[in-house]
Amino acid sequence: MITKAKQEKKPIQLRVIFTLNALMMFLPFLVYFLVTNNKIEMDVVPMHVIYTGIAYIISFGVLVYCILNKRFFAFRIMFFINLLIALPVGVDGGIVVVIVSFILSQTKQVESFFNSSK
Repeated sequence: MITKAKQEKKPIQLRVIFTLNALMMFLPFLVYFLVTNNKIEMDVVPMHVIYTGIAYIISFGVLVYCILNKRFFAFRIMFFINLLIALPVGVDGGIVVVIVSFILSQTKQVESFFNSSK
């Protein structure tokens, strides 16, 4: 059994990154629902928004894997991949989340979390 003393506490910045990326999984589906039910015109094919949501789900799974296994380089590469996911559809919120996540990953607390032993 793992005691609280042995558990390593994740920094707040890492928790914010986790939460923002978790929200990015659900927002494309919400946009798709709103666009299709309210017959809103978009510059993008609504089905591409669904593909973007699926890609965000996959990238979030990889991001969680990187956090749990403390793979810092792969953790940062996921931000670049999220940027590539957001660009074709023009998801401005996704681009903002990528920028904020990358800036938060530059903090000493996040780097020390990944550099600590497993």
